[in-house]
Amino acid sequence: LPVLHPVFGIPYIPASTLKGAAKAWAKKHQPSERINELLGILDGKLAKAAKIEFLDAFPIKPCLSLDVATPQWTWQNNKVMYQPVPHPLLSLEQPQFLIGLRPTSKEVADETNKDLQDVKTWLENALKSGIGSRVSSGYGHALGAIPNSNTRKFYDFTLWTQGMYGSNPPSRENRYQGTPEFRPSAVRGILRYWFRAVAFGLYDTATCQNLEEKLFGKLGQQGKLSVSTKINSSNQQNPYVYTGKIYLESPDIHCLNLAEKLLFLASHLGGVGRGSRRTLHLLNGRMRGCHWELISKELPLVYDSEKWRKFFTELNQAFKAVQAPLGSYAVSPGRPKARQQDVLDKNAQVWLLKSPSQIHPHKVKNWQTEGDSSNVRGTALDLLYSDIRFKGQSQGQGNPNVGGALETPSFVWIKSIFADSNCTYQVVTIFGTDHPERQAFAIELKKQGAILVFG
Repeated sequence: LPVLHPVFGIPYIPASTLKGAAKAWAKKHQPSERINELLGILDGKLAKAAKIEFLDAFPIKPCLSLDVATPQWTWQNNKVMYQPVPHPLLSLEQPQFLIGLRPTSKEVADETNKDLQDVKTWLENALKSGIGSRVSSGYGHALGAIPNSNTRKFYDFTLWTQGMYGSNPPSRENRYQGTPEFRPSAVRGILRYWFRAVAFGLYDTATCQNLEEKLFGKLGQQGKLSVSTKINSSNQQNPYVYTGKIYLESPDIHCLNLAEKLLFLASHLGGVGRGSRRTLHLLNGRMRGCHWELISKELPLVYDSEKWRKFFTELNQAFKAVQAPLGSYAVSPGRPKARQQDVLDKNAQVWLLKSPSQIHPHKVKNWQTEGDSSNVRGTALDLLYSDIRFKGQSQGQGNPNVGGALETPSFVWIKSIFADSNCTYQVVTIFGTDHPERQAFAIELKKQGAILVFG
């Protein structure tokens, strides 16, 4: 987010911000005597001049850009309601800054270059960890490898998507317009969504809200969890494919472990960004849904009910380590046009359904000819689309109480899992199965041989 220079009127990074960031990083990794020697100190009667001076940093090319943040869910009267509201803002898009460091005197300059190099290293590490506002949402990170730390975990991932959009989305009149991009805020947003989905089933409303603010922060308050990404640009379209890393960071090891469990949950129950509730496929000639995978030897979970139930137990234990005691609460997901946060409570169900003929997105040779086939959609999505009682409402047909509708999120999530070559399956999550029309879909899943692992 930009700070504009009071004289020149262009974006810049104040020298005090750079020095503060370097000093904050150094305090975690260097002895205080070395920091005071190089950056100086003023503490009561104790005063010492710095050896190294920081200069204001200015961009060397245009970088001011229009950005947008669009929260999907909003707290209203102790409920979390579906209400996407775009908030346009100025940001700096891939800025390149010239940053100046110099000795404070000729005597210092004549001594050694090591002091200057040490401060430069501190600053480089600080910039890689993030600087400025909205750092916990993935902004303000310099390119390059983020330094290893016992307060940070990261995972490689690949995302196939119909496309995410920032300030220039496609219009309803022309769905091919717009500027697609990877939205790192989508990763943080999906973690927040699944946090609420679990927490509302374990705590009362006040505790949920306080714990959410503790983890993710709020206006004027930094949360304990920071989510950032390093992304390679997509080299194809329809679908767009991104590869990169997701970094989770927290000074609290229990918060960090909980964030990791939430990331695992998110990658197994759904997608990220637009189309996150559906597997990647073609619908009426248009790319829909998404597919993403975390790359790890322990992921994804195989088709095994006991391992799935064990995972849900470990997830609850991670919540308990952060906030005890746990309880049992039931929260309605609401109705169309008054949609509330989905909750993994006693009325939610998670099913596993084998999808043996399904092929991985990277094996689809021609999306325009293969994208709407059963081999791409998978068994569960085929079942949802096969009956007007379940599919989303469109042009007066379909069921908004199961599959959703325009501006009404579906009550059903479907995620494809390619655990190994012998067993491809889909995970189907149904919220609010106390509703008879959604329970009917659960009954059909059971008839198809699906196994229940939650609810």
